[in-house]
Amino acid sequence: MTTTTTTLALLLSLAASPMVAFACPPSDTQTFVQSLDRASHVYVFRLMSLEVTDGKPFYSTLSGRITVVRTLKGGAPKASGVTYSIGCCNPKLSVGHYYLAAVSNDATVLELVPGDQSVIIVSDDFETKGGAGKTGAIEPVQDHLAGQPLPADFPGGYRLEATVSCPTPPPPR
Repeated sequence: MTTTTTTLALLLSLAASPMVAFACPPSDTQTFVQSLDRASHVYVFRLMSLEVTDGKPFYSTLSGRITVVRTLKGGAPKASGVTYSIGCCNPKLSVGHYYLAAVSNDATVLELVPGDQSVIIVSDDFETKGGAGKTGAIEPVQDHLAGQPLPADFPGGYRLEATVSCPTPPPPR
């Protein structure tokens, strides 16, 4: 690589850096508990499919088909799809897994944003392994919706790390 090519590559990467930082979520992104407390609809869905819809190499948009398997709050949700972009602090969902959504609207497509914590993984609530040591999330959420406090560390770091690809701050004490 020549010096000119190296310099050009460095300048291009520096010029692109502000765009990368701009895509990261603001520091006031709601926690899952805040989303839950403000939600008009709380439901469990299973991700049935996921595909890249715009074909861009970076910051691609993913869209998937979901099936609502349980409603915890609000009427039967209209949601049948999910969409989000790949980038800084993007949501990360896996086909076949179950997720708990706490949303303030009843859209047909669940649109997730960078840093979005309105969705957490709850696949362990659907495992058929006898239940010993089970650390499910649905029961504490049901109890919370009925007026009980959530455990202090809810939803737990591993649930957030499984659904958001950026470091999550510890819950407020």
